Amino acid sequence: MLKAAWILTLCTCAAAASDVVLTAGLARVELTPPGSLPMYGYANRKCGDASGTHDPLWAKALVLSTGESRVAIVSVELGMLVSDKLREQVADKLGIPVLLLAATHTHSSPRLQSSDGSAEASSPYLTEVENRIFGAVERAAASMFPARLTTGRGALRLGYNRLLLRDDGRARALFENLERIPYGPLDDEFMLLGIEDQKGSLRALLINYAVHPVVLGPTNCKYSADYPGVMQARVEAAMPGVQAMFVLGGAGDINPLFLARSGDEQKDFAVVAKMGETLAAEVLRAAKSMTPTPRPQQALSYTSEALEFPERWEQEKRVRVGITTVWIPPAVAIAAVPGEPLHLLQRTWKEQAEVAFPLFFGYTWSGNGGWPGYLPDIRSAAYGGYGADVTTRVAVGAGETIMQRHLIQLYGLMGMWKDKPGRP
Repeated sequence: MLKAAWILTLCTCAAAASDVVLTAGLARVELTPPGSLPMYGYANRKCGDASGTHDPLWAKALVLSTGESRVAIVSVELGMLVSDKLREQVADKLGIPVLLLAATHTHSSPRLQSSDGSAEASSPYLTEVENRIFGAVERAAASMFPARLTTGRGALRLGYNRLLLRDDGRARALFENLERIPYGPLDDEFMLLGIEDQKGSLRALLINYAVHPVVLGPTNCKYSADYPGVMQARVEAAMPGVQAMFVLGGAGDINPLFLARSGDEQKDFAVVAKMGETLAAEVLRAAKSMTPTPRPQQALSYTSEALEFPERWEQEKRVRVGITTVWIPPAVAIAAVPGEPLHLLQRTWKEQAEVAFPLFFGYTWSGNGGWPGYLPDIRSAAYGGYGADVTTRVAVGAGETIMQRHLIQLYGLMGMWKDKPGRP
């Protein structure tokens, strides 16, 4: 199914144990547009352009470095973001070769780009967003401090699998689940990556969770970060001085159990608050038992790869997908996947990546391609439904190929591939 692939290894550098010092830098910037723009998502949205702002939209930057090995992670409260301009500026002007643009995928944000991330139909406000994010990464890179990673886990079922099998043996999406029935399989684990300074003070907390930020429905026309915005605000209020960052996992088939569909603004935002506060309470509880990772014995490393697949319905066309694998020795690995991966792809990574703490960054663009849309696993593609065959672009099997490449690259970064067979 894989038509062609080329690999760009950005850094596989190593250093002596005494020389490896992890440093981190943090910054944030508001992205809320000053005026009304078309809204992202929901073809059946009941209003036109945004009618105002309920809560601000943010970009939050985290730069990690071991010597000259540097990675920037930016959580952006937008539906999606593809920007070769921004990636090139961060690399050329700041010396950071890897930029992970992790969209929280709120459907109550402005629509800045076409659905495939191309420059066509882009909003003039996109340039302002790019400039603001660059400024945030620049400030983060200028404020680096010696750091230590801590990790934690928790689990909370706040979603349901919206792809339900029907009487005809095919799956179709259930978008309305006001009874909060926990249909179907999902991955209800959230993973926490903490950044501490030399004094042991927590400076940042990255929360990785896989439930679609669509508590607000098509009747909402105000900018909002949806439930992740509420969750991060509650975490930051409870942990003064901490920058909370949300990164969405494999949520392509997972909707929230809390759905705000009344059309009454006050009631609907109360539902958003309930969802966000419920998750925040569990995050804060799990954060109390986070443990430090072992000190790195070598530099962080990373590999980016561009994969090219046939288009599912018009196979003479091609879809290019850029992925990035990051290893922060010895315990943390990141699989960054653009588009909307379904939850089984996340499970594949977490079950097969041979590290203690495998993070799955869905909805995360890192270059070398556009926005591929939904990325179903093979089984889901076979049964169909929204995001499984309807609205998909890439050929069947692309999701599994992407995860295989991530695993191959991770083992490569860990030095596992040898140039000749091992001992019998």
